[in-house]
Amino acid sequence: MLGIITAILSITVDVAIEYIQHCKAIFLVLHHEFSALISWIMYITLMTGAAAIFCHIVSKQAVGSGIPEVKVIMHGFVMKGYLTLRTMIAKMIGLTLTLGSGLPVGKEGPFVHMGAAVASLLTRATASCRYQAFFSNEGREMEMLSSGCAVGIACTFSSPAGAVLYGIESTSKYFAVKNYWRAFFATTCSALIFRAANAAIIPPHIAGTITAYYQTNFPNEVFVVEEIPVFALIGVFSGLLGALFVLVHRKIAYFREKNKLYKAIFGKNPLFFTIFMAVVVGMLTYPEGTGRYFAGKLTFRETLADFIANCTFSQANLTDRGCPMSKMEHWTGGPGGNLDVIFTLTTYLVVYFILVAICVSLAVPAGIFVPSFVIGACGGRIVGELMVNWFPEGLRGLDGPQIYPGLYAVVGAAAYTGSVTHSLSIAVIVCETTGQLCPLLPVLTALMIGVAISSFLQPSVYESIIKIKNYPHLADLPPSRISVHTLKVEKVMVHDVICITKDTTYKELREILLATPSLRSYPLVTDMKSKILLGSVARRYLNYLLLERLGPDPALLDRKRRNTASEIFAPFKRSSHTHLNTLLTDRNISGNTLLANSPLHDTLRENGPLAPLLRRQAEPDVHVNRAVQLQRKIDLDEIAVDPAPFQLVLGTSLFKVHTLFSLLGLHHAYVTNRGKLVGVISTKELRDALANIYSRGAVPTYSVRKSTISLNPPIDLSSHDASGSAQLQSSPVGQSDEAGPSGKSGELSKASSEQAIKINMSQPNNTEDDESDKLLK
Repeated sequence: MLGIITAILSITVDVAIEYIQHCKAIFLVLHHEFSALISWIMYITLMTGAAAIFCHIVSKQAVGSGIPEVKVIMHGFVMKGYLTLRTMIAKMIGLTLTLGSGLPVGKEGPFVHMGAAVASLLTRATASCRYQAFFSNEGREMEMLSSGCAVGIACTFSSPAGAVLYGIESTSKYFAVKNYWRAFFATTCSALIFRAANAAIIPPHIAGTITAYYQTNFPNEVFVVEEIPVFALIGVFSGLLGALFVLVHRKIAYFREKNKLYKAIFGKNPLFFTIFMAVVVGMLTYPEGTGRYFAGKLTFRETLADFIANCTFSQANLTDRGCPMSKMEHWTGGPGGNLDVIFTLTTYLVVYFILVAICVSLAVPAGIFVPSFVIGACGGRIVGELMVNWFPEGLRGLDGPQIYPGLYAVVGAAAYTGSVTHSLSIAVIVCETTGQLCPLLPVLTALMIGVAISSFLQPSVYESIIKIKNYPHLADLPPSRISVHTLKVEKVMVHDVICITKDTTYKELREILLATPSLRSYPLVTDMKSKILLGSVARRYLNYLLLERLGPDPALLDRKRRNTASEIFAPFKRSSHTHLNTLLTDRNISGNTLLANSPLHDTLRENGPLAPLLRRQAEPDVHVNRAVQLQRKIDLDEIAVDPAPFQLVLGTSLFKVHTLFSLLGLHHAYVTNRGKLVGVISTKELRDALANIYSRGAVPTYSVRKSTISLNPPIDLSSHDASGSAQLQSSPVGQSDEAGPSGKSGELSKASSEQAIKINMSQPNNTEDDESDKLLK
């Protein structure tokens, strides 16, 4: 069902895009000279503006690629309203208008987002199924998301096998092999539906244009061993250009976010800059103007077909391997043009390198894969044409294999795209889209060299976008960074941890809960002096304990409940008759942690399981009982204590910590020394230490804050600023909030944390306790 629905959406979008682009070409033919220029610019501007306005009104979450956000979601963080039907519709219509306008962006990222949204909606639809326990499993929800990402790629490239691999590389750090079957089954269904619709439903005149299938006709002996160094050199240049593209894209995003002149001209609303860039693109690509110098009239699909063509531009009139005149006119300035082919190809590379870096960050749905593929193919084609000029008879003479510039274009496309995305599955996608395996060795050679160089210099473009938007995500470690092996956990962890003992009174417990509203679990130690770790206790149980002993407390019940990783996609409500064991602990979440939410938040209902506890007693009795209970020690149930929370020991390297957090999906871990609790580390501390890993390496943070581990708050993407950076909710003072702004919490000192906690504890919420103490005396 996932593959079928996504394929239908893909066909609908592709057909609509083709008709919109056809109308654009008709407008250009009907007008001449100045009116043609105006119609060309207005068409691009109106379509792009309509896409931006539609996404702004319907769902701001539909803006951008979608792969970075899906990657964050699949790592267990909450992205509010990102996988809803509303967002999917906005993404679909916005993408159709954007690509139909001719803006230089791709569609693979939005399709991945749409596939993930379909998977999420199907998961919600099956929540009320007869086999609810099977379909509502969190692990199965993640499997559906992974399959949805693969289907989105398959719909873009007609590459079922490569789509599965690329979906894994772009969204997951570790992948369960058992999910391969589901992903391949979904992509196969998508490919079958796409092929059937292409043959039976889609009009014949556009059936061949919406399929991303670029058949090449290279001979089996398409290259010689002497060309391998040239392919390796293409990989080197692709790696450098890919890293430069990521850097330029990030610098542009930061410029839009911080530059005062930009804000003075365009303000904080990204719609104005989006419309401005649409005008710029229209002016540059006008076919009778500057567009004639780099084939501005052609779409990415048409230019890619020219780049990988099995002919040469340089020797069109000299040999039978020359390209036909219809292709030559694209790169010589039109009919009768005499522009140099190398010049037009170089101009195309430079212009679209800059335009794509800017346009993929506009307030419209935009992908990065297809533009990168075309830019890389252009670079490879330039090298191929130069090789033909230098060796017109081939490297081995007329009797040996000739040089095919189309092969160099395929190699360049794979190497550059892999350098930008850090994906090796591009090789499989190239073989599937071209229909030939003979380019596999050159493609792998250039691809691996390019990815190795770019990954050493810069993160992938998706990781870079995550960093730009400040999403809560633990990035991958770059290769060859010695600092992650020498830096130890004690240089990064939070040293002063809020904990409870069995001697803690109910009054102290209430003050702790009020002062730390975002913590979801607390370590249990023997006493405050020895601090031998006994386990951890969930906040949900401590709330239940206070509710049972002290009655309803408005200060605690009115706290805004935060979602957990297990609630990312959970549309169903648990039964009100939840067993006590389930109420106290929940070990379904990865990392053996305890959750902060429970049916206690719904206990105000008269038919709730704890309704008898909430019946109002007489006022004097309440004060007397409260005063007595506040002085008593808490009575912890053994079933509520997690005796084996995840622990690390002093001396653990940051590399091992990162590996464990990534592999097990941890959000926090306690640090002990011979059983004594000495600190805690969460993904927030890891992200702070690795914030500048590419420039300065891993750096110690020396955090000294009152904290255990806070919950990831949901990210409301509706409050974006002009640059698209998410305004993340920060936790109360003294907390280690994973989703807080990078580096902010690390600046809090121990003294300021303790002062903040004292301020929180001195709020008017404690006036009832003071009165109770006086009454008791």
